[in-house]
Amino acid sequence: MKNLQLQCLLLILVSCFIMGCKNDKKTEPLTKTSDAELTALITKQVDSLYAVYERFGYDWIEFYADNYVAIYPDSPIQNLTKDSLIAQWEQIYAKYDVQLVHRGRPTIIPSEDMAISYNTFNEIFINKESLDTIKNTGTYIVNWKRQPDDSWKIVFETLQNH
Repeated sequence: MKNLQLQCLLLILVSCFIMGCKNDKKTEPLTKTSDAELTALITKQVDSLYAVYERFGYDWIEFYADNYVAIYPDSPIQNLTKDSLIAQWEQIYAKYDVQLVHRGRPTIIPSEDMAISYNTFNEIFINKESLDTIKNTGTYIVNWKRQPDDSWKIVFETLQNH
């Protein structure tokens, strides 16, 4: 009797296994983006970001993830949000007219779902009251990450002033 019960149990397990295999949906492997395609895509993102940034509104902030990490000169690592970035730039735009003089072509370091871009920048901040000018030049380094909706957002930024 025990032998019959073991055979039935084994038959049920094998049947479940076979049924499970039949119902298992085959998932297509995700196609990988080649380094060349990813480099072109991120270069386009950087160009788009600067095209919007040059208008000196807030639309360029949409290139950032809702939460991102930043390291700025003389400050600790910060976990920031798009809202905090808007607040920061509201203060800057209230006090200064900002002009992007030049930016270098980005260099891209691609990875499968992430990429690093870096380029030089040269901008000036003109005090709206005194008309004093602050020159701001340096290198801007950004980590882009592919989002679940297949868009690319900035998840980390840092810069080095010259």
